Amino acid sequence: MQGEISLNYYRPMSVFGSLYHFCIALIPVLYIFKFPVLNISLGTVVILAVVPYSIMYILKGINKNYHIHSYVFLLFYVYLILRSDGNTTRIVLCISTFLILWGQMKGATDNARIRNIIEVFALINVALLVIQVVSYYGVHIHIQYLPRVLVYEEYQESYVFRELSGLYRPSALFLEPSHFSQYCIFALISALFPASGPVRMKRAIAIGTGCILTTSGMGIALTFGVFAWYVFLNKQRINKKLLIIIGCIPVLLVALLVLSRTAFFQTAIQRVFSNVDGYNAVSGRIHNWDDAIGTMHGSLLWFGYGDNYNYKLYLTGLADMIYKYGILSIVLEGSCFLYLMIKKKNSYIWCCCVVFIILFCVAHITNFVAQVFYFGILIADASVEKTKYEGVISGQVF
Repeated sequence: MQGEISLNYYRPMSVFGSLYHFCIALIPVLYIFKFPVLNISLGTVVILAVVPYSIMYILKGINKNYHIHSYVFLLFYVYLILRSDGNTTRIVLCISTFLILWGQMKGATDNARIRNIIEVFALINVALLVIQVVSYYGVHIHIQYLPRVLVYEEYQESYVFRELSGLYRPSALFLEPSHFSQYCIFALISALFPASGPVRMKRAIAIGTGCILTTSGMGIALTFGVFAWYVFLNKQRINKKLLIIIGCIPVLLVALLVLSRTAFFQTAIQRVFSNVDGYNAVSGRIHNWDDAIGTMHGSLLWFGYGDNYNYKLYLTGLADMIYKYGILSIVLEGSCFLYLMIKKKNSYIWCCCVVFIILFCVAHITNFVAQVFYFGILIADASVEKTKYEGVISGQVF
C-alpha cells in the first residue's frame, strides 16, 4: 500500500513523469517528425517509449476499481489485432497502445497536469499563429516554423503552404489548419470545463480565436459549437442566460455586419456552409464515402477488407475504419467512448466525446497516435473523483 502511495505522490515530480506527460499531451505534433536513422515517425517511437512507464502503474495496481474499464478497451484492440492480417508493426502498436491506456486507467496520467500542458501548448500555437497572420498581411511573408526536412516523409506533402481562394491559412506548428483545430478544440473544452477552479475564459477566448484565424471550416464550426455548449450548459440560471443572449444579439449583429464586408470572413464562412473551390469543409472530406463503402455488403460490411487494404483516396476516420475493419470496429470503439461517458457523467467528457465523434466523421483520425491522445485525455479525467464543475445542467447529465 505504501508503495502505491509513494508512486502516486512521486509521479508529478519525477523526470520520467514529466517526460511521459509531455509525450502524451504533445504526441499529435510529435508524430509529424521523423526519427533519425530508423526513418520512422517520432510518434511511433513515443508510443513504444512510454509503455514501460505505463507498465509500472499496471503492476502497482493503482485505482483497481477500473478493471471493467480495461476489458472494454481490450476487446477493441484484440479485434484490431485479429484484423491486422499478420502485420507485425500493427500488432505491436495495438499491444503498446492498449498498455498505455491501461496504465492510464491505473493512474499513470495526472488529469490536471495533462490538461494544463495541452492548454499552454495551444496558447503557444495561437501566439505563433498570430505572428504568421501579422507577417503575411503586413509584409506578405509566410513564416514556416518547422523545416520540411524534419517532417516524416509520409506527411511532407501535407506540410506545404497553400492559399485557398486567396485566403491565407496559417497553422503554427501543425501540418495544416484542420490539425491545429483538431488539437486546440480540446484545449478550449478543457478551459471552459476545468477539473477544478474557475473557468479559464481568457484562455478559452484566445484558443477559440486561434481556431477561427486558421480559417479551418471544421475549427470555426466546432469553436462556436463548444462555446454554445458552455453557454447553455453551465451553472448559470436559465433566465440570466436568456438576458445575456438577448443583450448580445445587437452586438453580434453589428459585428457580423462589419465582418461580412471582409473577404477573409466571407470565404471562411463559405467553407463551413457553402462552397469554396467546388466543396465545403464537410463535403470535401466525405465525398469518397459512397465509392469506398457503398459497394460493401454482408460480412464484408461487418468485418471490412482487412488492415492491408488502403483506399486510394482520402477517407475520414469513420469511413476508413469501416473500409478496413467493418462496422464491428465502430461498435467496439463506440463502446469505449460510451463507457467513458457513463462512467464519468460530466460536461467535459460529454463535450469531448461529441466533438470526437464529429471529427471522426469528417477527419482522418484513426492512427494509434490519435487513439493515445484522444482516449488518453478522457481516461485521465475518468480516473479522478467528481468535482463541482461536473454535469451538463447544474451538475447533472441525466
